[in-house]
Amino acid sequence: MGLLWSMIFGPTDSVAGTKTGVSPTTSLVGRQAPPQGGTIRKIRVGKGNVVNAKECAGVIEVEVAGVNGPFQFAYGNGAGGATNSNNKAAEPIECAIPVPGGAVMKVFVTDAEIGKDVTVNLEAYSEGGYMRSYVVGGAGSDTTADTQLTVGTITPTPAGQIKQIRFAGSGVVDAKAGSGKLVLSVPGQAGPFEFAVGDGPGGATLGGGMPADVIGDEQHPLNIPVASVAMTVYLTSAEILLSATVSVLIG
Repeated sequence: MGLLWSMIFGPTDSVAGTKTGVSPTTSLVGRQAPPQGGTIRKIRVGKGNVVNAKECAGVIEVEVAGVNGPFQFAYGNGAGGATNSNNKAAEPIECAIPVPGGAVMKVFVTDAEIGKDVTVNLEAYSEGGYMRSYVVGGAGSDTTADTQLTVGTITPTPAGQIKQIRFAGSGVVDAKAGSGKLVLSVPGQAGPFEFAVGDGPGGATLGGGMPADVIGDEQHPLNIPVASVAMTVYLTSAEILLSATVSVLIG
């Protein structure tokens, strides 16, 4: 699998709770793919959440002219930091988005709180593939301690197999646990499909953003069969988690 091209979008400051275009110019422009096209197999995204006790969870979405999505991914974890946080590597996201030669590509983020200098690159490879990714939850999807939250339902079209699950959420209170239990209820499958997500203490003044939880990868995909009927995503956390966001990659 060889890299054909990699293109940058941004930097752009996102607007809290609002779908924001990430582009060299405006949200309406996007960028045109090279003539040879390719398949986007990896997205890398970086941003700065530079205010204490602000949520880092968000959704990144790629749109490609003439290609049916959605291509929506949960990203970010933890709380922002103004004076006591550290830089880290950009967050990688696995995907498979076919891009015809010359197609216009657009990138959007919907962050729970303002993200500073959101910068995204799309990497296209010679290896093919086509996987859609669906998101539920997001800004305002907050848990109550020790109470199951219905994050949302997903109806995949077409049917396929769940390859990967991503989870993002934020604990913004000092000395509170950031862990939780994520459950997928998949019609027609016995399961159960229960996963541990989150880690570490929450942070109000000593926080810092982290990458999303990733369950399943290219080497070990989940391969859970799903039909074109609604499946439900639940989350339970011992402490309050804000803006719970889950994406499910299906191919």
